[in-house]
Amino acid sequence: MWGAAPAFPLPHTTQTIEGEMEGTIMSKVVKLPSGATASFKDANSLKVKDRNTVYEAAGDKDGVAQNIALGNALLSVLIEEWSYDLLPPSVKIESLGELPIADYDALIEETLEAQKIMFPDFAKSLQTEADPKADTANSNA
Repeated sequence: MWGAAPAFPLPHTTQTIEGEMEGTIMSKVVKLPSGATASFKDANSLKVKDRNTVYEAAGDKDGVAQNIALGNALLSVLIEEWSYDLLPPSVKIESLGELPIADYDALIEETLEAQKIMFPDFAKSLQTEADPKADTANSNA
């Protein structure tokens, strides 16, 4: 399943160059290694339909193919606009295949906060809520 961090180290970092106020939600404009920019939706504004879009993209894929599909789908719901002379991934997901690798990796790196929101670690919350006095994992059993 989609982890909290990429499966490979990313040698570069992105730079937030501005934010635009939209009510109480900020858009984040990120400068990529090539000099291009991408505007990201605030991860806290994501909806259940966005999560469903990302899950549906994985379909019956496994392993690396599933991770790529999930990453691309996440970018398609997060990127509002970009400076490339390409349709954004929300319109044409295949546009991601035309990006320089370093820019694509930087875009994926920018999805980490959204990954935590979209794919919470339910096992961790169950451990913190466990009743230390209970004989079983479920104190209601």
